[in-house]
Amino acid sequence: MLYQTIKFYFARLTATLFLMLGLGFSTLYFIHEVALPNVVFDDFAIQLSMFLVCLFFGFIGYGMLGEQRFYNSLHGLKNIPPKSVVENIKCQFENLIEFTYSSYFLPSTGKRYRSLSVLQYADYLLSIGEESPHALNYYAQAFIQSPQNSRFRKPLLSILDRGQELSQQEMDLLLIMFQQEEKHDPVLTSYLAKIFLEAKQWSGQTEPLFLSALETESELSEEIVKFILPIYLTHNRTDERALRFYVKALKFSVNEKEQIKTILGQSYCDGNLVGFAPGLHKFCEEIFLQLEPGQQQELKSKSDELRIAYKLQKVKLFRKEDLQDLKRLKTEMGLVASKANLVWKGLVWLGKVILNTGEWLVLRLLDGVYKFGTLPLNIKLISFTILSIIIIVGLGFKEIWFPVSNFENIVTPESKLATESSKRQKEDRVYTVQIAAVVSAKQANKLVAKLKKKNVENLYVVKSKRRSGGHWYKLRVGQFPSKNKASEFANQLVAVKAIKNYFILSMPKK
Repeated sequence: MLYQTIKFYFARLTATLFLMLGLGFSTLYFIHEVALPNVVFDDFAIQLSMFLVCLFFGFIGYGMLGEQRFYNSLHGLKNIPPKSVVENIKCQFENLIEFTYSSYFLPSTGKRYRSLSVLQYADYLLSIGEESPHALNYYAQAFIQSPQNSRFRKPLLSILDRGQELSQQEMDLLLIMFQQEEKHDPVLTSYLAKIFLEAKQWSGQTEPLFLSALETESELSEEIVKFILPIYLTHNRTDERALRFYVKALKFSVNEKEQIKTILGQSYCDGNLVGFAPGLHKFCEEIFLQLEPGQQQELKSKSDELRIAYKLQKVKLFRKEDLQDLKRLKTEMGLVASKANLVWKGLVWLGKVILNTGEWLVLRLLDGVYKFGTLPLNIKLISFTILSIIIIVGLGFKEIWFPVSNFENIVTPESKLATESSKRQKEDRVYTVQIAAVVSAKQANKLVAKLKKKNVENLYVVKSKRRSGGHWYKLRVGQFPSKNKASEFANQLVAVKAIKNYFILSMPKK
């Protein structure tokens, strides 16, 4: 389980990182370098959106793809044609069961899907009459996962009835078969009782089986009585199950009949059966009346002494931890109303509905995309053309019926003040073209002389300090009232090959 959990998260992280490196960075490169190369803006919202998209498809979409693949495969194996090749069908089922161990599923989800696959596979094996050890193994798995399906019982009983010594796990499987029968089959009950009787298997689980075989008057009844009666008498059992057994045991020739009658008479005097087993209490009364008067008086006196002892000693039934569990159980059963619990259940239900609805929509979308991918090329092209026409027509109707208002023409007092302020700032500044920056005055003078030979006028040098020490000698040319005019002048210098590079600077007007 731990290995599959690690695979689950590792695969999703890998898918998410792959999408981020592929789709995410490709999208950012396209926006910055192709769509908007000269626009500087904060792309945090785009990065966050791409991260969430990659995270969704890496974690949720990856799992939904696995679920869709599983359900498609399971649905494909639902109605198998009779003429299909058996080995091919078996191989498909085996691959499907193996697929539930993949990284698409957590251990709990994989186990649930594996149960569906095993049940369908076992049903197919049963339909073709397969009784190989491999098939019996799947019958056992299917029966354990769905004990109410009795159709897997017969092939399992057929292999367990071949005279081999049964293991503890096989005996437990037989007990589960018995417990799942709402109305116990006498043949099955007798058969199982014989198996456990031969193995001398006695426990709280096998006890109902032996009693059921005894009540159905199985041919093993006498052997069951000889096996169980010493166990009951050794432990002084006087509960309802033991009393019913004592009543059945009286029909057989046993040496402990007098002891059994004493136990039944004492039960009548105690009166513990009146509330929940009146028929058994009536039978105990008949046994009590058959006893000698002295023995009857002795049993009554003993019962009275027990009642007095119980009154003097109050039994503390619950511990502190038991009271907390009792309170919780009352809340779960609805005996005590809990608003917080109701609100929480409502929220959980709403969350499940939203999650299931979203999952259903995404699965239907993925299924539709998958089916669309299997269509012929001409149908794909026609569908794409129709979709493009619908989008173009829709955009046209949007422009006609919902025209965009020209908000640029709406001027508020605040925007008017801001506009006037920016205009004044622009009027107070000039623009110049910087064409070089060197570290010595000698180099700057050489550049000035060289450019003057090329008829470049209005050159000047600006000296400024360097952070690492020394000075910069920045060669600039001209002063222009706007950035566009400065760019036009610089581009003319580049065109005549007077300079190669430049950038525009804004300076306050002197």
